[in-house]
Amino acid sequence: MTERRRLLDEISALEIRLLAVGLPEQTSSLLDYDITLQQIRAFAFVYAHGQTPMKRLADALGIRPNVATGIVQRLVDRGLIERRENPNDRRVRLLSVTDQGDALIDDLAAIILAKTREALERLSDEQLRRLHEILAEMGSPQEE
Repeated sequence: MTERRRLLDEISALEIRLLAVGLPEQTSSLLDYDITLQQIRAFAFVYAHGQTPMKRLADALGIRPNVATGIVQRLVDRGLIERRENPNDRRVRLLSVTDQGDALIDDLAAIILAKTREALERLSDEQLRRLHEILAEMGSPQEE
C-alpha cells in the first residue's frame, strides 16, 4: 500500500468517526418518525435528487415499483414526502420532500454541525487556519 493510499484511508476513517459522533442523536431524531432504513434511503434519495419520478427511485434502490410505492406511502403518511402527478404525463408520480422533511434534514444537519463545531473548538488557531485553507482548496473548482 502506498503512503498516499494509507493517508486517504486514514482520513476517510477519521471522517466517518467524526460523523458517527452525532449518530446517537441523529438516530433518535429519525426514530421519532418511526421510519425504517429502507425508508431513510428513499427519503435521502428524494432529498438529494429533488423532484423524482417513482420509477427512478425504485431503480435507484434496486426494488420493484410496487415495493417503492409502499415505502413512499409510509413516508407520505409521516409527512416527509409528497407525491403528485407529473403535469406532462399523468401516469408518472413525482416525489418531493415536504417542509416537514426539510425540517428533519435541518435537525440532522444541526446535530452534525454542532458535533463538528465541538471538535473544531479543540484545535489551535494555527490548526484552524490550515484546515480552512485545505477545505477551501477542496471546495474550489478543479482546473482542467
